[in-house]
Amino acid sequence: MRQPLSDQQNATIYQYQLVKRKIIRSELIQSHLLTLAILLAFLMLVYKMDGLFAWLFGFVVVQVIHISIILLTFIRVDEAADRKWTWGISPPWVGFKPANDIKFILFRRVHRHLFWIGLCAIALLYPWIKESLLISIVGWHLWFIIPRLLLSFSFRKQQKDGILRLQAREASYYRR
Repeated sequence: MRQPLSDQQNATIYQYQLVKRKIIRSELIQSHLLTLAILLAFLMLVYKMDGLFAWLFGFVVVQVIHISIILLTFIRVDEAADRKWTWGISPPWVGFKPANDIKFILFRRVHRHLFWIGLCAIALLYPWIKESLLISIVGWHLWFIIPRLLLSFSFRKQQKDGILRLQAREASYYRR
């Protein structure tokens, strides 16, 4: 027996339930940007123009390190949909971020790898780069990664099989 069309319009294909939403306040974004300005001011105060160049070059170096780690991490990932990442410049999600919804466990794994392997890669550069550039690279690395680690920390009590959605001013955790 067929159901009328009006009953079929209420059918759902995907079953997602919003469990927790974190609104990112403008004060938090402003303080995040202020830390970047403080890093620039410190580098310019101590190292003059070398500090400015180190600050700019450090941004590029950290982006190269991050994309390399993300690509190496995804060698072991089987689902191609989880591999799509985009580069954006909307604080606090500056840098590479998932283009679509992402499994929470994958988000945590990628960013844990990004944090630790990034620090190890920076430590490997230590003998060959100037002090100002080292400070800049470490500062940029922490600046990019800390908002994501704080997000992982705030959702730590949720089930690991959920879905995370990052938007400009909020992050939402959904459970299937």
